[in-house]
Amino acid sequence: SRERKAQNITSSSFVRKYSLTSASSVNSAVKGLLDKGLLIQNRGIYQVYDLFLDVWIRERYLK
Repeated sequence: SRERKAQNITSSSFVRKYSLTSASSVNSAVKGLLDKGLLIQNRGIYQVYDLFLDVWIRERYLK
């Protein structure tokens, strides 16, 4: 998300806001990113672990 940290990422409002396919696809993607260490989660708040990856994602997809 544009806020650098995200929570409630499977809520219908989050899925709609970012034009995602479905809550289940978000769950699958997040699980893979967590397993690879690209995403971290603490108390239900998610963020990209690598600052450079975070910047790249923002430049490429969130303009």
